[in-house]
Amino acid sequence: MAFTIRFRVWDKQEKEFSQKGFSLTLDGKLLKFGQPITNEDNYIVNSFTGLKDKYDKDLFEEDIIEHTVAKGGNLTQHTGIIRYNNEHGAFYLENGPPLLQLFSIRKVGNPYENPILFDLYLKSKS
Repeated sequence: MAFTIRFRVWDKQEKEFSQKGFSLTLDGKLLKFGQPITNEDNYIVNSFTGLKDKYDKDLFEEDIIEHTVAKGGNLTQHTGIIRYNNEHGAFYLENGPPLLQLFSIRKVGNPYENPILFDLYLKSKS
């Protein structure tokens, strides 16, 4: 079975995501059209989780999601941000369970295309 690594790249100057023309070297260096990028600080790379939300939207690292938690016969909605956990080699909800343990996931957005969502998420945690 082949495994395809997918990622998206946020260009801070253009303020948009792109997947076209970008590649990663084995040691994690970002290339654009096969050439090394001189200013890597202008780009943010988000890995694809391999999962989709209930509306068939791809879920990437740092996406903000809502999900349902069933506890004691009650269903509650929770919001969180997707992070990669190096120790476990899996995607987790920040300070929460592994992404694979969640159900009824709905992608709300990401902090790059909609910074207000990220601010609201941070405020809800404090």
